[in-house]
Amino acid sequence: MTSASSIAAPPKDSLGCMLSQLEEDRRIDSTGMTFYRKKAAASPSERIRTPATNRGYLIGVSLAAGHRRRILHEHHSTVHEFEENSVYVRNFNEDYRADLQGSFDFALLEISRGAIDRMSDGADLTNVSELRTGGRPDPVLGGLMAALFANTADQSERSALFVEQISVAISIHVAQQYGNGRPVSAAVEKIKGRRLSTRSVAIVQDLMRDRLDGDLSIEELARACNLSQGAFLGAFRETIGKTPYQWFVQQRVEKARDLLAFSPLSLGEIAVACGFADQSHFTRIFARATGAAPGAWRRTHRT
Repeated sequence: MTSASSIAAPPKDSLGCMLSQLEEDRRIDSTGMTFYRKKAAASPSERIRTPATNRGYLIGVSLAAGHRRRILHEHHSTVHEFEENSVYVRNFNEDYRADLQGSFDFALLEISRGAIDRMSDGADLTNVSELRTGGRPDPVLGGLMAALFANTADQSERSALFVEQISVAISIHVAQQYGNGRPVSAAVEKIKGRRLSTRSVAIVQDLMRDRLDGDLSIEELARACNLSQGAFLGAFRETIGKTPYQWFVQQRVEKARDLLAFSPLSLGEIAVACGFADQSHFTRIFARATGAAPGAWRRTHRT
């Protein structure tokens, strides 16, 4: 006979929730950061417990209203009602105990201590030693998180550049809104509206065109312009009118047009040459951009 003490406990995720109770449990890894999407129709009946660790911070944003939780501190407890875009910040250095009520749909960012320093540099801040919530809904963070986890036909729609571009934007926003750092200098205030120089545009666009069959990092592109990642993203969009990812995809489509019109390569070979995951991915992106599937476009434009 098996004793009760020998029965294995139901498996839990790294945040203390039983996996069997989650309707959606997704994860996206980035440098020093991990993003989660956790969704359930009902909260677990048992108390959530996670011991103190040195994992850094957890930032959560509620993508839907209707959740409530009571967090137990050493000598008192606090009750939190979550509306859409409500944000909480949790320091993993502290023991966590909470009673959850109602459905929940959270996008979460786990960020290591080392990543906080890199995040601060990207946001042109200094001395960020802690993160804390302002207690107000944050539709900007909610929108960025929702975009990161938006459903697509498949994961090939999410290139490394796309994921990094959004993750950098999220980390900069978190540092600026929830960090205790200060701008590196008064000149940082002039970043908004800044444009890339003609030389920087040429350097970045050449880099991207040369790597259409692979992936680039925002850090690499920003370094080529001697800018922080945050300053680069803003300046690129101000100058080009698109995000780096949008421009990158546009260049892949334009290269595909040339190969379709002037080369004997098959559709599969063109897909690989232009950096698409496969022919199916190529067809979806090309048709979305031009209104015609690659084969049909080739028959119309072949010279």
